[in-house]
Amino acid sequence: MSDREIIDVVDDAGDVIKTITREEAERDNHIIENVIVFVFNSLGKVWIQKRPTHKKHYPGLWDVSACGAILTGEKPLAAARREQLEEMGFESKLQKVETFMNEFPDEDGSTTRRRLSHLFIGISEEIPQPNEEVDEFLVLPHAELKQRVTDKPGDYIPSFLIELDKAVEAYESQKHENN
Repeated sequence: MSDREIIDVVDDAGDVIKTITREEAERDNHIIENVIVFVFNSLGKVWIQKRPTHKKHYPGLWDVSACGAILTGEKPLAAARREQLEEMGFESKLQKVETFMNEFPDEDGSTTRRRLSHLFIGISEEIPQPNEEVDEFLVLPHAELKQRVTDKPGDYIPSFLIELDKAVEAYESQKHENN
């Protein structure tokens, strides 16, 4: 990720208002589009990542499997695939779950950040490896993960539990449809 990435600023309906650098969008707290990816394995365990300490936002906190801003002209699925490959080192078939307005506090709690988030889930047996984008990966049964987030919410990005609940619901629904 680079502050010089060119991204779209959107309104509540997702219509593009203007195109600027990511740095400007973050500085002025505009609504931008992002992707959120949760990757499960066939046992229902979900991969999470620990954000590097050099990240600008939420350094050292646990986060979703992969995530990031959608670049100008990029489709959400393409962005989700790009982020999964960059952060996890592999690609898997991704299924779109939903698009929603994601609201969460910034690091110091003084400002609310808003993202038009496109949530995807995937299933893979591959094992991600830490890299410059991710300090560590952990795979846990989703029920255990939810309990950990509930017990120690400060260890996770602020929007984690809302995003996890949406992903688990979609995963469980998909699992039942395939049986």
